Amino acid sequence: MRLFVDRVELEDVLTKAKSATEKKSALPVLNNFKLLAEEDRLIIYATDLENFLVLNLPARVESPGETSVNADKLTSIIKNLSSAEVYMELEEDKLIIKGGKSQFKLVCGDPSEFPEFPEVVCKGDIPSSLLLKGISKVDYAISKEDTRYALQGMYVGSKEGRLHFVGSDGHRLALYMPEGVSFDEELLLARKSLKVLEKLLKDAIGSVEVGKDENFAHVKGENWSLSVRLLEGEYPDYMAVIPTDYTINVLLDRSEFENALKRLSAIASAKAFPVKLSFSSEVILMEISEPEFGEGKDEVEILESLSAIEPMDIGFNGKYLLEALGEFDFDRVYLKAIDADSPVILESANLEKDPYLCVIMPMRL
Repeated sequence: MRLFVDRVELEDVLTKAKSATEKKSALPVLNNFKLLAEEDRLIIYATDLENFLVLNLPARVESPGETSVNADKLTSIIKNLSSAEVYMELEEDKLIIKGGKSQFKLVCGDPSEFPEFPEVVCKGDIPSSLLLKGISKVDYAISKEDTRYALQGMYVGSKEGRLHFVGSDGHRLALYMPEGVSFDEELLLARKSLKVLEKLLKDAIGSVEVGKDENFAHVKGENWSLSVRLLEGEYPDYMAVIPTDYTINVLLDRSEFENALKRLSAIASAKAFPVKLSFSSEVILMEISEPEFGEGKDEVEILESLSAIEPMDIGFNGKYLLEALGEFDFDRVYLKAIDADSPVILESANLEKDPYLCVIMPMRL
């Protein structure tokens, strides 16, 4: 194995590949990349047994071959080389790396010990920008608790002519639902897999191919493919928890609402803080009380009311409100409520431009 490769391109590919490796694995091979040089390409394999990532880049291959090498050390070396081009040669059980005046010899592993990768099966495609937007819109709401296994990922599926991206932890639910994209599969992608996929999609142009088999979801770009082990279990019927009738339905300025909450959070003792919203005919009064630091009040103007407003107090986790408001792309939102104990909806006032809503469970203060 002997080849020349562009250093900047190699660094970019290795950085993406590293996100799919296991840093502290009992299996040493999972700390490695497998490198395969053939014809005019260098192909890099990385896996943590949940994500199977294959990337390739152009290379001037003088002698084909393959090896396995520590992912962290190789990435660090390539990142710090001063040369525009990198020379790599396999000499017995060492990978020689040269760039500028620098030379390294990395100990190699047996590439035959590297895990077998699943066959990539794709049947449809999704615009890469849309998939990236879906991840960013709902990622914050995905459960971080190990006990709720099916909620530890993002659900993707089609409903009533819209593609749904869903994240939930049982206390809130984020739903991004763009129109005009047909996708016949249902996917449940784990949180770590979304982080790997995000890095790949940021540089993707056009659409990516998507599909699944019995155990894996597959996404394929121009010079990469990612196979993700599907989360097991049935995703909850999230549409059943979205209320359709309300006693309060008011239009708010998103930035004004968000900024008022941020001001109140200044005296909060933690990122998660209790806040009380009191509804009247013209404004929503917001109050925070922290025994250690004191109290705060602020208010947001009601721009329009689509229902008669009866005085009502509802308690919230202020962190949940802020995280939801931060993902809207439109500057007006509807706040819809039934009573102090039922789910509350924050919904974009323009579902054509920003097809997004969040359901938040209130809390008793």
